[in-house]
Amino acid sequence: MGRIIVIGGANIDICGTSLTSLRDYDSNPGTIAVSFGGVGRNIAENCVLLDQQVDFVTVFSDDSYGRMLKADCESLGMNCSYSTVTENYPSSMYLAILDHDHDMKIAMSDMRILREFTPEMLERVLKTVSGDDIIIIDANLDMECIEYIAAHAPCRIAADPVSTAKAKRFEGILDRIAIFKPNRYEAEEMTGIRIEDIPSGIKALEWYLGRGVSEVLLSLAEDGILLAAEGKMYHFSHRRVDVQNATGGGDALLGAYVSERRNGKAPAEAARFAAAAALTVIERQGVKRREISRKMIEENAVSTEIDSV
Repeated sequence: MGRIIVIGGANIDICGTSLTSLRDYDSNPGTIAVSFGGVGRNIAENCVLLDQQVDFVTVFSDDSYGRMLKADCESLGMNCSYSTVTENYPSSMYLAILDHDHDMKIAMSDMRILREFTPEMLERVLKTVSGDDIIIIDANLDMECIEYIAAHAPCRIAADPVSTAKAKRFEGILDRIAIFKPNRYEAEEMTGIRIEDIPSGIKALEWYLGRGVSEVLLSLAEDGILLAAEGKMYHFSHRRVDVQNATGGGDALLGAYVSERRNGKAPAEAARFAAAAALTVIERQGVKRREISRKMIEENAVSTEIDSV
């Protein structure tokens, strides 16, 4: 059975949640939590929790945060032997501010450490990859590394565009991406299509398919998920969500989808499971995310409706 190789960032996440409506230029009363995060690390964590063999490739700082991050990843069961440790940069930090409805209003990241990623470092990893493996990359990698992976990976590639600012890093290699997971805003930035409803979301899916992507998962938040794969399109809707922390849903969505596809599940079945995984994660506080299990996800999958579109 193949591995999942996740190549991307690992952060210290600082998340502040306002207890009242946010006021600009003022101190807002709220709660503040510190946890381990990063798109790549979060996806790897979700894959590990779903019993996948995961190699996590990143750059850790040799500061106290970096040592804690690496130890935590290894304690979860990730193989970090292809990652590197550097003294040149501090650990990556991600700061998010959520409103009183637990939805992110603004965030800031310091990911200078990922400048340490080089094609030489990636070459060592890719030499070990077989056609049965799946590589997941996030757009925190720079263009040189993204293009190197696209040119040399001997297996399927899944990708997360991370943000509207970074999504366009994938434009030149979409024909090499097997699985792509944008949200509404990232898809709008890439396609130029205003996504206001399911029909306009379908147009965005067609745009990606026309550029060579094999499977597209388009996250529409409360409007559900659209999937295009194997000549078919589906819309997945779910019950109303009691949001505790919306920032981890997309990572769970991609991690669960790739895990199920790695297990040989059909795209629609994998997407339904992945939608339920995202639902499970965002309804739980970040510190409890590791408690998610297949049983929890399958219970939520019962409330996930699927329609062909």
